Amino acid sequence: MTDYKDSQDQECVHKFVQSKLSCGKSLIELTTYRGIPLWWFVDFDFRRYFINELTSKIPNRSAYYNRILSEFWFLSHSYIEILFDVTSKMLIQLTTKLHGGKKIKDNGNKLSKILFTAQDVEWKIVRDYESNTLKKSDAFFDSIIKNLANRYVLVGVYPLGPSISSLRIFMDKLKNWYVVHKPFNLYWSWDAWKNERESIERFKGNLTLLKNDITFKEICDTNNLYSEIMGRLKTYFYISFPRAVKNIEMAKRMIEEENPDLILIQNEYGGFEQALVIAAKFKNVPTVAIQHGIITPTHYGYIFNKEDKGKKFLPDITCVFGQYHYDLLTKNSIYEPEEVVITGEPRYDILYYADRIYDKKKFLENYNINSNHKILLWTTQCHGISDEENVKNFKAVFKTMQNLNGVTLVIKQHPGEGARYKKMIEDYLNRYNLRGDVVITPKDSDTYEQLFVCDLMITKNSTTAMEAIALNKPVIVLNLGEEPDVVDYVENGVALGVYKEDDLEPAINRLLHGDSDLVKTRERFIREYLYEIDGKATERVVSLIDEIIDKSRKTE
Repeated sequence: MTDYKDSQDQECVHKFVQSKLSCGKSLIELTTYRGIPLWWFVDFDFRRYFINELTSKIPNRSAYYNRILSEFWFLSHSYIEILFDVTSKMLIQLTTKLHGGKKIKDNGNKLSKILFTAQDVEWKIVRDYESNTLKKSDAFFDSIIKNLANRYVLVGVYPLGPSISSLRIFMDKLKNWYVVHKPFNLYWSWDAWKNERESIERFKGNLTLLKNDITFKEICDTNNLYSEIMGRLKTYFYISFPRAVKNIEMAKRMIEEENPDLILIQNEYGGFEQALVIAAKFKNVPTVAIQHGIITPTHYGYIFNKEDKGKKFLPDITCVFGQYHYDLLTKNSIYEPEEVVITGEPRYDILYYADRIYDKKKFLENYNINSNHKILLWTTQCHGISDEENVKNFKAVFKTMQNLNGVTLVIKQHPGEGARYKKMIEDYLNRYNLRGDVVITPKDSDTYEQLFVCDLMITKNSTTAMEAIALNKPVIVLNLGEEPDVVDYVENGVALGVYKEDDLEPAINRLLHGDSDLVKTRERFIREYLYEIDGKATERVVSLIDEIIDKSRKTE
């Protein structure tokens, strides 16, 4: 269910961005460069910032002081960036020469080429569900690119970041991946930098125009937000928009050099990904996006106002999990029906084979868990909620565990949780003296395996709840914060909602002894949200890609 306040906040942001100002232009128009509305590169961030920080009346003081202390960065960032761009390009070229990696083979067959966004965070040890073997690959795209590898030239692309871990991942891909990987930095050029520098001067002028705009100041002053918003916009005008210009130019050059027949994308509202979509539009290369997470009625990256139609670049095709997401995009957003295709979730194909590839007995032995115990899986999301809510969760779960017999708690932390959250968990485990019946699995451990072996799962709004439902597991939504549920698991009758600490224990006892009420609604929920768990979602995506490329080549 869409929260009314959230809808109001979204509409407020929309009016803020689209309203005509005293200068005769809207914020969208002031951030348009060479016919490209660059506002969309920051729209997700701004909406999240506006709704979660500004309207909460809790100023982000560290962010405020960072802006005050960052004047040097505003003036010098482009020169720092050029140093990084030049250095990273040379480093990539040298590393590739020294360490090799898979080369594109020209066997004379003129195979079609597909570029796909190979994010660093997705480089993991993955399980091939057909052979039940482990390998290093892109966890998001592996099943798809595996099926495409024999018929297409595949090239993974993603920016090399300014960190040692990003360099290590790049080198690991060179050595261990069965497809070609090329960091996006390779396509930087002096022309891209010149365009970036030219745009900076243009945006500086537009920011000055905005500062002096009476209507804009009045809109901001309505909520006494002028200084906060101007600080945010300065970052966008000085850094984000010029960087978007550079990335678009780099993406155009990449397409010219690689000459792909299709570009495959996840997280299409990210800055790098948006640049690919825009460049592909200019170069007439089809783009296909794969839904990578839960889409809600207020998702900042997918749900747009009808007035945004024609102002926002969308992928040519977006593949979604099920009918629910299709309806959201075509009825609640600006996607045309022909731009959205229901395929199911390719990553969930492994769930169809779960009973063939996972061994509960082996799992229990690996983690020294009593074979007579029930397994309670808790997938945490500590980094996405306040410390106050985290403390409430720890107290509720660990206090409940003290009163449960014959139950082992398995904690699977979200990959995005930092070390401090693990320490918080361990501190509270010690307070409640629960070390014996609690297991914290490694962050890179197989979540699907843990879902398969568990008897009950607890989460807040994670996609792991969707996966648990697909595996016919009972689910508890633990929401001890003040915000409504983000995903309608409880409302749809496929999970029990726990909103008070004392309600957790009876909910667990109820579901561990039978969840017949939830079973009745799972099948309907899976049809609506996941289409079908039949192991063929990958096949449907691949068939779609084949069709698009065949059609494109026939029109050449």
